[in-house]
Amino acid sequence: MRKFELNKDKKNLTPTKEQIKRQKRDFSRLHHDYEKLTKRGKKPLYRDPKLFMLLFIIGIILFLLFLEE
Repeated sequence: MRKFELNKDKKNLTPTKEQIKRQKRDFSRLHHDYEKLTKRGKKPLYRDPKLFMLLFIIGIILFLLFLEE
């Protein structure tokens, strides 16, 4: 079993007034950066190469099945 170490050092994690002031001024940039980090960009189905090939192969199979009848 893994042993974990706890950091029991008392560190001051509160931001300084200067840092708070700077972030208040430019909240839109901060929010945009946060959204860019947390949200993944979604590719359209036709731009994903693996899914495109799968859809293409399924399309060819369906085309060949309907062509025989």
